[in-house]
Amino acid sequence: MTSAADELQTPGNAASTIIGYISLLSWMVVMFPQIYLNFRRKSGEGVSLVMTGAWIIGDLFNIAGAMMQGLVMSTIVVASYFLLVDATLFSQTIYYRTVYSAHTRVKAISGDDSDSGGAGDGSIPPANDTTALISHSDDGDDTQSSPVPSQSSHLTNALAFTLSLAALGCLAAVVISLIVPQPSGDGDGPHNPPSPPSDSLPLTQIIAQAMGTASAIIYIMSYVPQAIQNYQRKSCEGLSMWLFLLSMLGNTTYALAILVVSLNPHYLAPYVPWLLGALVPCVIQIVILYQFQVYRH
Repeated sequence: MTSAADELQTPGNAASTIIGYISLLSWMVVMFPQIYLNFRRKSGEGVSLVMTGAWIIGDLFNIAGAMMQGLVMSTIVVASYFLLVDATLFSQTIYYRTVYSAHTRVKAISGDDSDSGGAGDGSIPPANDTTALISHSDDGDDTQSSPVPSQSSHLTNALAFTLSLAALGCLAAVVISLIVPQPSGDGDGPHNPPSPPSDSLPLTQIIAQAMGTASAIIYIMSYVPQAIQNYQRKSCEGLSMWLFLLSMLGNTTYALAILVVSLNPHYLAPYVPWLLGALVPCVIQIVILYQFQVYRH
């Protein structure tokens, strides 16, 4: 008969630990290429605000669920780190779309007025690279209109989309948490779902499970707005390919860390939500990577 200590030392569990750390490392650096690209271009037009906003909401659900489950502090610290990085990308995108964009446009108009001797309120600034980059609305009035109202409308729509995504994720999570069996505690991988202490879960455990599931659902759906935005713009300009390559690496190694422990259906059944949460986004990420090739020229 195999002891619990021997089970922890199986090759599958050892491989799961190593692969799990690879997944964690991928997620630790996944946002930095996009943050650097935004900084270098001084623009956030390539990133979907709905996608980044959904990531933040998913992070909040993830942290709340982890705290209610009583997970180890390192898990909560890592989840908080993800929230900080996602919030950095989100706020950076908003800054370049609103504050920096408006400031740059005002400087461009002021410079044009100075070059023309300040003559005429009806002078129209030339369509240079700067104004072409920062004016992304369909409004044809370039003389007196400000980019801020259109950007505010865009931010409002993005917020509404994100909240709708979160509400849908919560609703689906409640349903799934009631019908999907809970983890039995047999897995020993570094990223396995938490194990309930008994057959009858208290309300706190059910809510925590629902939050974790909601987080996974939101993460799954968050990439769809980015693919739609790329299709509408017919461009991936301003978007870092590394963001999606590292995301795919993190997702696939996350799922692999679970699968290498055992392929027994009884073992895998409780992990289905986590496996879907890791593998389904890869399909959308492949679509986005394909868009990089299609819209390259």
